Amino acid sequence: MDRKITVIGVGRLGLGLALLFAKAGHHVCGVDVSPDYVRLLNSRKYKTKEPRYEELLRDSENFYATTDLEEGLNHSDVIFIVVQTPNSGGHKFYDHSILSTLLVKVNKYRVTDKHFIIGCTVMPRYIDEVGQFLVSDCERCTVSYNPEFIAQGEIVEGFTKPDVILIGTHSAEVGGILREIYDTFVASAPEYHILSPLDAEIVKISINGFITTKLSFANMMSDVCDTVGADKHAVLRAVGSDRRIGNSYLKPGNSFGGPCFPRDTKALRRFVETANVNSDLLKATTRYNEEHIDFQANHLLSENKDEYVIEDICYKENSKILIIEESAKLKIAKKLVGAGKTVTIVDEPHLLDEVRKEYGNLFAYREK
Repeated sequence: MDRKITVIGVGRLGLGLALLFAKAGHHVCGVDVSPDYVRLLNSRKYKTKEPRYEELLRDSENFYATTDLEEGLNHSDVIFIVVQTPNSGGHKFYDHSILSTLLVKVNKYRVTDKHFIIGCTVMPRYIDEVGQFLVSDCERCTVSYNPEFIAQGEIVEGFTKPDVILIGTHSAEVGGILREIYDTFVASAPEYHILSPLDAEIVKISINGFITTKLSFANMMSDVCDTVGADKHAVLRAVGSDRRIGNSYLKPGNSFGGPCFPRDTKALRRFVETANVNSDLLKATTRYNEEHIDFQANHLLSENKDEYVIEDICYKENSKILIIEESAKLKIAKKLVGAGKTVTIVDEPHLLDEVRKEYGNLFAYREK
């Protein structure tokens, strides 16, 4: 069954979701605040390094974008919201201001019989205590939670081949609608978990918190192996062969970075502490993530060279997406410069521009 669907917030994540909905035959309206961006989307001239986005946009006959929120609300009764919830560092940790401001605006239209599906990461209890309250003048409207587990640079792959689809709702109807929609384009056989909003909110940050703990453990054992002369690859491969552990995310590598893993681990720690439960495990995860950077930097310094070349500085290995946030390699490079060394960053021009904007003349630069 083809549906009309609205996606409010068609940035990197929301656009991928909207385009996949449209490819599956649904009629999709994307809402964004930038007129220039909307024009690029509607003219099919938007350019991005995210794989498959340009192809999906170019071939899409069922997607259009608008800056008119009311138009988006009128387009569909199923409304996905995928706006930014950046780290605020405060008591709530995530900055819900963009999301909450949007819901306040929605409430002023007093729409009826709408299902609002929040896809951005929020702190536990947001849906029940804040989200639903902010649209209280909208009759017979539900607010549910449907976060994604997506890696930048592999967004389409993540959407089409998920391990789990997480739905937090008090409405059996919403659970059925979302399952019906996802079944139209998901190519894997994911487990559907339809939970309460609170349960789903906890699951979302718990998964990333567990992954980062596993990454820190792998890096700790990697550093131990390097120190004592053992083969870190062989050791971790053997450890991960135990089915209770698994090899996924259990490999020698850099510290975790990017826009999600570091902040979600800290958010989970904050939530654990609000429940008056000891969070030392998560503190150690974050702490060793930084100590691994020190270990790698000191290892390079032991080579006693005057100049170092650091390549591929995106936070994620083997990716060219335009994100250097919490890049472990850049942190290592900064430590090398702090030790009096000359560091040259080598990468694609668009990534070098991002480094220049943040670090200026701290490094030398060379294009690949």
